[in-house]
Amino acid sequence: MSGNVVVDKIVQSLDVFVRVVFLNGLWLLFTVLGLGVLGIFPATAALLAVIRKWLMDGMGIPLMKTFAKSYKKEFLKANVYGYLIVLYAWILFINYQYMMLADGVLQLVLVVGFIATSTLFLLTVTFLFPSLVHFDLRFLEYLKFSFLLGVTKFYLPILVGVGLTLIYHSALYFPGITMWFLPSAIGFVVMALTYQGLKRMPVGA
Repeated sequence: MSGNVVVDKIVQSLDVFVRVVFLNGLWLLFTVLGLGVLGIFPATAALLAVIRKWLMDGMGIPLMKTFAKSYKKEFLKANVYGYLIVLYAWILFINYQYMMLADGVLQLVLVVGFIATSTLFLLTVTFLFPSLVHFDLRFLEYLKFSFLLGVTKFYLPILVGVGLTLIYHSALYFPGITMWFLPSAIGFVVMALTYQGLKRMPVGA
């Protein structure tokens, strides 16, 4: 530190900026290394793992080492969960198409069912990857835990939704700036907000 408050704040801000941009670069690099289809989900899990460590231990952690270790550790599980999410989202989309073709009472029943299943799906998906990098559980326990977290801490998905909406509008109005922060910004909103709920759940970290 220089002893000058203004200079120190500028240096700290630049350090944060560089680390965030580097994290985005790692996410993109490891996504490409996994040929996209096999890289995006473990790269996302690794990004969340880094942000979790930032929240716990500060930003002085070895960034590359932490990212690569998490990417390798979660590669299989992240891909399985990721493509289960894609499959279920596709099923919801097909159901939506049928719903739009129906009419009368049948359409009403389908609409209610679609809203219910979509809500439960979103609640679970929101917390699945943060839970994956925070806990060491059995395969199906992650799904159960993520669902329970979404239901019992109902305010968290609302806050996540608000945060993601703000990021979306920032990306619309400031695309040139937001592109440097987008993956990390989304990850930080999701991980920082859900981390508070994760710490209070009766599961060993």
